[in-house]
Amino acid sequence: MDDESGVSSDLRETLQRHRRGSGSDGTLVLSDDEGYVGDEITLKGRNFPADEEYELLWNSTEGRWGVLEGNEVVGPQYQPRTDQIGTVRTDADGAFDETWTVPEDYGGAHRIQVTNGDGNVVARDEFSVTPHFEIDRTEAPLGEAFTITGYGIGPNVVTNNYQVSWDNGNVGFMTGVMNRGTATAEIRAVGPPGEHVIQVWRNYKGVPYLQNNTQSPYGPVAGGRQSVWTVEVTEPDEDPRTAWVDPLLDEQPMSVHYPEIDAEGEAELEISPPSGQAGTTAVLTGRNFPAETEVDLIWYRHEGHRVKGIPITPEPKPDVLPTVETDAEGSFQTEIAIPRAEGSTRPITAAVDGREVAVTGFMMQPSIETFAPARGPVGTEIDIELSGIGWTIYENAPFFVYDNTPLGYVCGTAGDDKEGTVHARLRAAGEPGWHFIDIYPSLFDMQEEKPVFEVRPHLSYLDNHPVRPLPALHMAFEVTE
Repeated sequence: MDDESGVSSDLRETLQRHRRGSGSDGTLVLSDDEGYVGDEITLKGRNFPADEEYELLWNSTEGRWGVLEGNEVVGPQYQPRTDQIGTVRTDADGAFDETWTVPEDYGGAHRIQVTNGDGNVVARDEFSVTPHFEIDRTEAPLGEAFTITGYGIGPNVVTNNYQVSWDNGNVGFMTGVMNRGTATAEIRAVGPPGEHVIQVWRNYKGVPYLQNNTQSPYGPVAGGRQSVWTVEVTEPDEDPRTAWVDPLLDEQPMSVHYPEIDAEGEAELEISPPSGQAGTTAVLTGRNFPAETEVDLIWYRHEGHRVKGIPITPEPKPDVLPTVETDAEGSFQTEIAIPRAEGSTRPITAAVDGREVAVTGFMMQPSIETFAPARGPVGTEIDIELSGIGWTIYENAPFFVYDNTPLGYVCGTAGDDKEGTVHARLRAAGEPGWHFIDIYPSLFDMQEEKPVFEVRPHLSYLDNHPVRPLPALHMAFEVTE
């Protein structure tokens, strides 16, 4: 029952609970103390001085991956972050009501503060964001993908690793380390045509905890919102592509992976484009070299083996690129075909009289060099060769998934091979029809023990992979009668 002031008895009790000491200007109460990204809530200010202006602040964190030398993955790292929600002015009764939409942000508790003109916090309350997931559609042709988007993921170690299953088989994990807790994953529509089940699970150990929605101390996945969908796979109008790579981004090489050169001077070496796949035609341009002088262009590979204890270092391959001659102004320009090699930064140096005087790099991106055959009966040996698979921890263990079932990983560390490629052979399996191989990025190693992300298909690689976004690789094989 409302009293004469128009404030309900429930709200009055809440206001009393939130009253602070004599140093407080007033009281802040939220219409809801928990909810989801995108929810609309009302921030209620009461008992403030009349006709005064205040700022509303949202306290959260900013996430990133801790990475050393562009290589070793430490783990998720978070720093405090404060955003301004808005500015309010109290009415004649010292009150305000401000409607606000919960932004895309990490899950868990967030302080909302009221500050005065001096920047002092004069009232506060808390709102807890519950993670939840959405799916873009529930019907897709064979070979296309269902896209799952997660909101409010992390930063808590328990709520930072979610697993996605297809027909009760664990496909891989999603995480929201970056992008303020928002992550996307594409799940292949695999056969046979008909109804299938996609479900999101939660567990910091990287595998589904099957009591998520019955006896978990952290409550059900998504707080009770939908986290399991029955989807339908339909017959495609045409045959799927045989082999393809996700769209590649324009990237820059990482200088941290350059070798030390013998002398630093005015000589400059540039490459265009700075990124691409093996076979890309690139233009190397040199400036400020000695006039009318031969310049040796030297290609570098990273060689070594972590498991064997052999350090991975950039090693010169002097016979890969040409020798050029500068003009009267000490400049040159030459076209080169990017050779097959391991991924990440491929250093290129320019040497004069045996001394390296300039360096640049090319960001090598993955490509499918061999996928054969594309059809055959059960048991057919499928030959797969990939180039541009990096030596760095965050990209050197691509994980093979066959019809949404994880199979295993390959290693991109260069050893005794001369091509810098990754070679694997699989056996075709399943009923007659199309079957799909998806190769996802994974993390070979992580220094922090929790949550467990190591050597598992990273389904949110599109927007949450360490260091740089990596593409996945995809193939389709037709099992014949």
